[in-house]
Amino acid sequence: MKRKLKISIATLLSLTLFAVTLSGCDKKESNETTENKVETTAGDLSESETETEEVVGKVAHPQIEYSYATKEEGIEYLISNDGYYDRFTQNDLDYKAQKIGANMEEYTEFAKEQVLDFTEEQKQAIDEIMNYIEVRLEEEGLTFPEIEPIVLISTTQKEECEPAAYTHGTHIFFNAEYMANPGTGIYAKLLMTHEIFHCITRSNPEFRKEMYKLIHFTVQDEEFEIPPSVLEYYITNPDVEHHNSYATFTINGEKIDCFTAMITTKHFENEGESFLDYMTTALVPIDGSDVYYLPEDASDFYDVFGNNTGYVIDPEECMADNFSYAVIYGIDGPQGQGYESPEIIKGIIYYLK
Repeated sequence: MKRKLKISIATLLSLTLFAVTLSGCDKKESNETTENKVETTAGDLSESETETEEVVGKVAHPQIEYSYATKEEGIEYLISNDGYYDRFTQNDLDYKAQKIGANMEEYTEFAKEQVLDFTEEQKQAIDEIMNYIEVRLEEEGLTFPEIEPIVLISTTQKEECEPAAYTHGTHIFFNAEYMANPGTGIYAKLLMTHEIFHCITRSNPEFRKEMYKLIHFTVQDEEFEIPPSVLEYYITNPDVEHHNSYATFTINGEKIDCFTAMITTKHFENEGESFLDYMTTALVPIDGSDVYYLPEDASDFYDVFGNNTGYVIDPEECMADNFSYAVIYGIDGPQGQGYESPEIIKGIIYYLK
């Protein structure tokens, strides 16, 4: 999932799904939850400094095979994700259906109403975005791992509290009007590349393992069980199909192996509330204890996740952001300004070379 661009293009590099990188801020002492970071203005980049030259021309051998779903096809794709809906909590249903005590039938009907057809103008604009990514790959000599064909689906995004995009398998759901709007600018390219990363990790489990290693996460075969205290506030993220990776965090001076989960700081109460405004990261010990910690409880939280992005709700999302930076901005970053954690970008590019 990626959140819509709500701040100026000047903060583009640091903008992530629900948060921006805390460039120029003390990450290790921050007590902000992720939603507060969305409003943070990171650094002093001017609009001209974040602009990149438009790529022209078409590549001879594109790496990404994709197609557009009709509204009817999109509805079928959306409601076929039983594994995703089976993980829904009441917290999910209430926020996503915008109703206290909502049930799955109500949510499903609401979700189906959000699917749209693409216009030809939108398709043309999105083709240009995909071509931009292809040209960047060719320019940098990068090769994506094997990836199954991608299906693009347009929705209002209200079914997920209006982020900019999310995925199921190798289906990318997004608001085509927003994506195709020229005002979305370079963020549209970053957004699409972020979502493509999720498609690649599902097509290539070994690629996922190697990417997670770059931020100190180990992927195991078995899934971790989410304890009751976390489930009460848990939000199911369509981009995160597995909770089977963990990293070691220093919490109260003790080294604790934890996996991550997306939770809200409160339950849904009133129509118009979005879980995106109340979300944070739960660090859940892998020993099975019914307890969780917040990012501010771990003194080395950003030493683990790195400092390139504030979207640290899960290693999958953190690496999707880093991946999009590596592809779109390259090793030197936007306008050659580099990264706070360049080793992550270098690792991604080394793998793709």
